[in-house]
Amino acid sequence: MKKSLTFLIAFICCITLTTYAQIPNSGFENWTSGDPDNWATSNAFPAGLVNITQTTDSHTGSFAVRGDVIDFFGTAMGPVIQSGPGATGFAISEQYHSLELYYKFTSIGGDKFSVNVGLEKAGNAIAQGAVALPSTVNTYTHLTVPLNYMTSDVPDLAIIQILITGPVTGSDVHVGSVMFVDDLLFSLSAGIENISGSDLMGKCYPNPSSDVLYIPLFENVSGEVTLTVIDTYGKEVKKMAGQSQQFGTNIFQFSVEDLSSGLYFYSINGQNRHYQGKFTVCR
Repeated sequence: MKKSLTFLIAFICCITLTTYAQIPNSGFENWTSGDPDNWATSNAFPAGLVNITQTTDSHTGSFAVRGDVIDFFGTAMGPVIQSGPGATGFAISEQYHSLELYYKFTSIGGDKFSVNVGLEKAGNAIAQGAVALPSTVNTYTHLTVPLNYMTSDVPDLAIIQILITGPVTGSDVHVGSVMFVDDLLFSLSAGIENISGSDLMGKCYPNPSSDVLYIPLFENVSGEVTLTVIDTYGKEVKKMAGQSQQFGTNIFQFSVEDLSSGLYFYSINGQNRHYQGKFTVCR
């Protein structure tokens, strides 16, 4: 890759109206010589490494991106796409709030669907956002990647990186994991209106917390519920599962007493429901 980013995993807990901006070849409709136009990929055609391909299995339009973890002479090679010719990004002139996209994902061995976004001003990083989701998603699902600003500057460059990472180090991917990506959009506010039931966001409290965290769910979730907590390095630090009834109607609660002070990110998966958010542990 020609650009490297320092990433902060981030989630949101709210739903609002959205205004969108165009990203070059955001629907991956245009391809040249096996790569999507205005995107760099992990394909190395002279060497025979091809793990990013054009697919007709799209969310809208005719095409989308498919990325597979493949066996390349005995080594598992994960797919990567990054915006801009030579992975150098593209020009922007707005303080965008988040990146929106649609994706499907099959996870093998705990591999994660990962999205990293960096905004720059005159070569200096001023905003970052990232997600790393380990769950298999069988149908195209909306995903929001919020951007956290470190300065008040208006960015002039955006870099978007989408890839499959391993469960521990990022490079420890597993053959058979596959991602589908389509319809990227930058948003000027917090999310989309009328978000689908599979992408509901719960607002946790108290936040910060030192002992117990409560997460209201917008709808009753039946059957087994699984909570995953990830730290800012992308490491899974807590995972618990149980029947939704034991957590109370519309409330998921869990202890954070075993976590060190700092920022964490959670996802809750139930039958046909997915919640995500962030919280801070403060002693």
